[in-house]
Amino acid sequence: MEKTTALFLGDSIVKGIAPENGKYRVLDTSYFNKFSETISSSAVNKGRFGITSTKFLKGIEKLRETDADIIFFSIGGNDCNYNWKEIAENPDINHFPAVSKEVFENNLHIIFDFFLENNMNVIAMNFPPLHAEKFFSYLTQKLSGEAILRWLGNVSKIHYHHESYNAIFETVTRSYGIDLIDIRSRFLREDNLDDLMSIDGMHPSREGHELIYRSISHYLLFQVIQLKKALNPLVL
Repeated sequence: MEKTTALFLGDSIVKGIAPENGKYRVLDTSYFNKFSETISSSAVNKGRFGITSTKFLKGIEKLRETDADIIFFSIGGNDCNYNWKEIAENPDINHFPAVSKEVFENNLHIIFDFFLENNMNVIAMNFPPLHAEKFFSYLTQKLSGEAILRWLGNVSKIHYHHESYNAIFETVTRSYGIDLIDIRSRFLREDNLDDLMSIDGMHPSREGHELIYRSISHYLLFQVIQLKKALNPLVL
């Protein structure tokens, strides 16, 4: 049996899903597919649509069986999401995200403890930024925008809420000394978020997946260069 060189774990962004022609589908040019084609054909993708950190924990014991040399991990975009249908129907009552910030943070500690206890080589990837205007526009194609906006107060709140979960992910990751590929900063630095995010504002477009692929490639190249320097200090 061929050894798994890289295992990708996380949500639908990891899976490579994006809306095209009115349906969610796995992009043939997703960053994972490009990684598999150019870097490691024995990479495995276990990204799952709609998964939260709580759902991830329910199946974490199965990971003890993995033989992957490296694990790329990203999760949290679904944790911070709301049941927007319920909000549209009842905008004047309290609504809560799928997983609270406190539970999300605690789940991450349990997950990273598991990775370290099992000597897994983990590389974390933070969230691509959410495009609040696109997200709201896509959401309100079928739901009442007026009702949702009454509950929200303003559209920008969607972005800041998403950002708060990303900040938790980054903080916990760094507290464990786990390497973090800063996907979010790469997206923002390009200054063309409209092109990098798909019509729903949540999932990267084909251009966005290309940027994630380049970010991973640059990270791996940097690691190779650092290793060569460590082995031979005279290498520039």
